[in-house]
Amino acid sequence: MSLVAPTRSQTHTFKEQQSKFISILGPFEDINSFKSWLFDLRKEYHDASHICWGYRIHAESQLEENSSDAGEPSGTAGLPILNALKQENLVNCGLAVIRYFGRTKLGKRGLIDAYGKSARGVIEKTSCKKWVKMEKYAITSPMVFYGDLAKSISRLDGKIIDDQSSEILNWDIEIQSGKLNELIQTIRTVTKGEGDLEKL
Repeated sequence: MSLVAPTRSQTHTFKEQQSKFISILGPFEDINSFKSWLFDLRKEYHDASHICWGYRIHAESQLEENSSDAGEPSGTAGLPILNALKQENLVNCGLAVIRYFGRTKLGKRGLIDAYGKSARGVIEKTSCKKWVKMEKYAITSPMVFYGDLAKSISRLDGKIIDDQSSEILNWDIEIQSGKLNELIQTIRTVTKGEGDLEKL
């Protein structure tokens, strides 16, 4: 089954025996941006009993996963959140569940169910798109090929993410990882062998 990523942030709230659970799912391209988001959440919900979380983010060439019970009994919060993400093949996202304790202890089983239900609730409301692994390359070539090369990259569904061109064409581009051979061939053909490609 193909991997999917959320297109935007989503929030879901529900109550379980007076405890209030707020789940928030957001898209993240790297772990640092997730950590920064979590830091902001802790400030915003500073009066919450617990802020538990899980993430699955494609960093460099591998999928990194992590979760935290944030003070709840071990295995009762972070793991159910992470498992909910895995079940729906979600990547490049993080999910936090904020709990306001309602004076009734839920017990281990009750916590696992409540955190899992909270995570699934927000996932069900979130719009997602198919996720494709992208790779970054630097392209240099004589400026005369600028227009033709731009059209060719676009035809390969590539994207110019940084343009430092002046005397010579100098781009950083992003392209689906399976299209490297087509990219090499395109640059060779368009620039008549005068273009260079380097992986970033």
